[in-house]
Amino acid sequence: MSQSVIADNWSLQSIGELINSGIDESKSHYITIDKDKDCYSYEASTSAIINTEALFDFITDIILRDQILVEENFIHAWNQNGNPFQNALAQGVIRPYPFLVDYKKLQGPRDEFIERLSLTSDLKKDHEENRVGFLKNKIAPHGYLSQTLWGGAGMLARGFVYEKGYTPHPVRKRFFTEAGILLSNEDSVLKLNDFVSAKRASISSHHTSSSELYALNVNMLPLPIRVIQESNSAKDLIKVALELREEYQELRGWLNCYQLSLSDGSYKDKAKFSKILHSISQYVDSTMGTVDTNAPTFTAGIGVLKVALKGQPINALSNQFGIRSMVNKLILSQSGTSDIKKYLNFFGHRNSVVGMKVIEHFSQKNV
Repeated sequence: MSQSVIADNWSLQSIGELINSGIDESKSHYITIDKDKDCYSYEASTSAIINTEALFDFITDIILRDQILVEENFIHAWNQNGNPFQNALAQGVIRPYPFLVDYKKLQGPRDEFIERLSLTSDLKKDHEENRVGFLKNKIAPHGYLSQTLWGGAGMLARGFVYEKGYTPHPVRKRFFTEAGILLSNEDSVLKLNDFVSAKRASISSHHTSSSELYALNVNMLPLPIRVIQESNSAKDLIKVALELREEYQELRGWLNCYQLSLSDGSYKDKAKFSKILHSISQYVDSTMGTVDTNAPTFTAGIGVLKVALKGQPINALSNQFGIRSMVNKLILSQSGTSDIKKYLNFFGHRNSVVGMKVIEHFSQKNV
């Protein structure tokens, strides 16, 4: 699995509409499954929340992935004049890819994913109606379900066959989770994101949210937060994300090596990367005061640099540099609802009802 990721054209369509047309105030839906009652239903949400989730996932992939691959046959969903992705396309960060050039390779895995997603009798019935309707009339009678289940199964098949990570549209992601289908556990970026989120949640659980320094209760990764902090308008968001790629080039290279160890299955190599993450975890715990505060303090000097170190001086010193430093800065970066409010202000929704719902969604505590 190389350090590129497959993304949904649906996601880019949602993001393009958000940036070019502003926040959509209409309602949208997630598909939910009730296995006990053997049925599925639609859970209300807002387009603003779903489109914002897609944007934040996309920003993280821009910075941490080498390339974002999209199905070449369907880029017309977003690739019109004035779309906000032109620089990403020109730089090769977004790359349309002909996954369907050998479509027969995808058929078996796609059908298997359809089977795994069709967990209730009405899901199976409605999907079959979609299949028959499309064959007869090129129209799926349950269009939203078709886009989520049938289209999602096709993208899962692409990820499996081409051995790539996959960042699904938020509606598909929620549906996959409901169905118990997990995205790859051998994706170095997902592993890093999970690690960073877990440490930030741990910090939040140990400190009160009334302290500005420890206001880490925003349920989102730090890279979109930083992009918001460095942007002056919605039009800046993708541009700033592309600019930050250079700053995080070393981290992307490290993630590439980590990915190779995961793909090769080498216990020795995987242990090496796990050791680095453990070192970062220990450093963060020490920095945030979750280790023995009575431990002795040491002072180490490197040239004109002097660093005061408590508890584990060698580990603390190594976390001042390189990959360790980059990751622990992500974990310890300050964040709060002020960044979400700034983002909403780009669209004139800082104090609207829709804005309130977005703030509530992204301010849920990770504990």
